[in-house]
Formats: sequence, C-alpha cells, structure tokens
Amino acid sequence: MKPEIVNPNDGLKNADRSKKKSSSRRRALSLLFALLALTSCSSWLPQVDFPWQQGEPVTTETALPAPTETPELSDESPASPTSQAAPDTLVIWLPAEMDPGAESQAAALLQARLSTFAETEGIDITIRLKSLSGSGGLLDVLTAASAAAPQALPDLILLPRRDLETAALKSLVTPLDPLTSVVDDEDWFPYAREMSLIQGVVYGIPFVGDPLALIARVGGENPPQADWQTIAAPGNTFLFPADDSQALLPLTLYLNFGGALSGSQPRASLDEETLVKMLSLLAEGRQNGSIPADVVQWQTYQQSWEAFLNDEASLTAAPLSLLLKEYAQAQEQPAALPTLLETSFTLSSGWVWALSAQDASRQALALNLAEYLVEPGFLSSWSEAFGRVPTRPSALESWQNAALRQALLQQSLSARFLLGNEVMTSISPVLRSAVLAVLRDNVTPEEAAKQAMESLK
Repeated sequence: MKPEIVNPNDGLKNADRSKKKSSSRRRALSLLFALLALTSCSSWLPQVDFPWQQGEPVTTETALPAPTETPELSDESPASPTSQAAPDTLVIWLPAEMDPGAESQAAALLQARLSTFAETEGIDITIRLKSLSGSGGLLDVLTAASAAAPQALPDLILLPRRDLETAALKSLVTPLDPLTSVVDDEDWFPYAREMSLIQGVVYGIPFVGDPLALIARVGGENPPQADWQTIAAPGNTFLFPADDSQALLPLTLYLNFGGALSGSQPRASLDEETLVKMLSLLAEGRQNGSIPADVVQWQTYQQSWEAFLNDEASLTAAPLSLLLKEYAQAQEQPAALPTLLETSFTLSSGWVWALSAQDASRQALALNLAEYLVEPGFLSSWSEAFGRVPTRPSALESWQNAALRQALLQQSLSARFLLGNEVMTSISPVLRSAVLAVLRDNVTPEEAAKQAMESLK
C-alpha cells in the first residue's frame, strides 16, 4: 500500500454548491430586470422583499486564516460560530527511513496503525517522506514552506530533537502545554521527558531514543568490565570517531567523570581539571595500543561501526540504533551479535512528534494520532522491529528479546538528554580539537586542556 492516501473527490461538493448559488442569483437578476422594464417610474412600486435580500449572505469556501496565537483551551468556552468543520484529512511528514510502504515488519506495523486510526476517525492520511537533513530535509522544507507556502505545512511531523529546538525557536511548531498533558505521564524515561522541552515549554511528544552505548564483541574469555574507563584497558581495542563534529564520546566521558558545564548559554565553560582526566584516559589508550591511530580518520559512528564489525576490535562506542539494527535484521536468534554493556551514565537524543497545524480542530486530531502512535503496546512492537529504543518503560518491558531488554532498560534509565543546540555548538568544536590534539598530534592532555579553556574565553 502506498504511504500517500488522497481522496480524489475532495472539493466536488463545494463546487456544486457554488454552481447552485450562481444559478439562483442569475434567476433573481432576470426577475428584477423584467419588473424594471414594465415601467419608467419606480415611485409606485410596492416595497418588495426580494429573495436575494432575505436569504443568508453569500459565503466563500476558502479556509479561515490561521490564528496568530495558540488559544487556551477551556471546557466552559462556547464553540466559535466561525469554527471550521471537522477535518477529513491529515498530512504527516516522516523521515524517509520510516516509510510505511516499505517491505519490512516495522513498515507493516506502522501502515496498519495509521490505517486503523484513519478508519476509526473517518479521515484520509497523507504521508510525505523527507530526508533527515540537508536540502530537502525535514527542517529545511518546513522552514521554506512556512515562509512561502503555509498551506503546504504538515499537521504532524516527526523531527530529530535537535531540529525540534530550531523549529520551536523559529515558531514553526506549536507549543503543546495548553493542548495535551500526555508528557506529564509517569511512563517516560527521564531523558525522554527532557527531550520534549524547549526552554521549559513542551513542544514535542517523545517517540524513540538513541543513547550512546558501549558495545563489546562476543566470544571472549574475559568479557570487558562494563565501564567507560574500560576503553583504555590494555588488551582491548576500542574504536570511535575521534573527528566527530559533535564530540559525543568525549562529552560523555567528561560528564561521566563528574565534569560540569558552567557559564551562560551559549558561552558555556568546561572544568579544566576534569577535562584533563578525560583527555588523559584517551592518551593512555593511545599509548598502550587500546585506541588505534585509525580513529582520527573517522568522522561518523557509521564509519567506526563498520570497522568494528569487520575487524578484531573488542569494544566500540556507537548509538544504540546501529546495534539494534543488527538485531532487527537478524533472521535467527542473534547469539553471535555484539553485546551491549551496562554503563552508569550516557547521553541520548531521539525523535519527537511535533505539531504544525494551526486550526484547532486539526490540532486536536493530529494530537490524537500522535498519542495513538506512542501508546505502549504499539510502540513496543514497532520499536523492536524498527531497531530503536522506545521512550516509555512500559513499551520496553514488552520487548520479546528478554536478554537485550534488561540491558536496554538500564541504559535508558541512566541516559541523560544531550545538551541543547547552543551549548553543543559552543562546546563540541572545543572538545573535538582537544581530542585530535592528543590522539593525532601527541599534545599532552594538560596542554590540550589549557588550549581548550583559552578557546572558550
């Protein structure tokens, strides 16, 4: 079934009504001209109430303009006499990898869920697929449509959390505080609830997360200890992209050591002593051979993940989605797949549902669909088939893979939301440069830390 479902008869009824109104008006005008032709003096004409004077005023079928502010909802407020009729369609924008028309179990589950909602509500659902980033990506197209073609905006959109923040600050999505209380539910992982907030205001409904994970190869006689300090232990080989623009692993290590981010956004500052500890751990791994020289060539976790799967490295850091994709695609019991190690701290981001609809009736329907898609039963089966971590504990508890489920639960409980865009923009380049200075240029951790602190001033 194609992901886009459109009703081809939309607008026909409106066109018929317009034709009937035009025909009635012509008959009325003909009657007037006939009466005027019978006399050259109008003073004796009786006061006649003509049909077009008594009838309801003629109205157009154009949509009402979108309100400039989100109204407060109140059960006592009477319905507006000019409110639009209940919508008969919803438009949803999804990342291309979530195509409900694809040939996969996850796609079939999503297609069935959307079809059930559409049938229950008596509506059509139109799916638009967009890339996650770049020209033509979700945020890029949302920004362009808001300025040039507001009528083309979606009612509901699934965004990466980093894009939700940008969209909220540009007023491209609607705050949800006055519209729903679903995020107030206790059934969310702590990092997921943090993902929903922009400057303390709820702008999104969490869907799936993607924590950074410490992953080990299976089959070793001495499984590595489950801790981030393990990465530098002699005898291990640890891979990660040292040239990662977000510096996700260095930031995770820094915070794991108890480091703090002080100062006002976006000019946050690092603690120099903790930064030295983090860089010293990486320098130790480089010196004893646990961290190979190749890591400085990699800019993405996909690159280091592929090397981990193909080489003899015993450990890697990677977003959980890369590991879960392997499990989701495994045809049989994935006994030989890499193992997720438990850590006491990690960072995570993910995807959230956001609202672009401005009309109140469309907002209500779109929110109903978003809440329907985060219902624990569906979220559990879909997330396991798709290979992402559900943002609700009850959804994760229903996963069929019991061994992996327990590790994911601990990982999700220890995860903390990745920092806001402004802080990441300020801190990440500094951490990246310091790590490359130590691993590639053989700069001492103390000197690299001092250079990092200077660059933040």
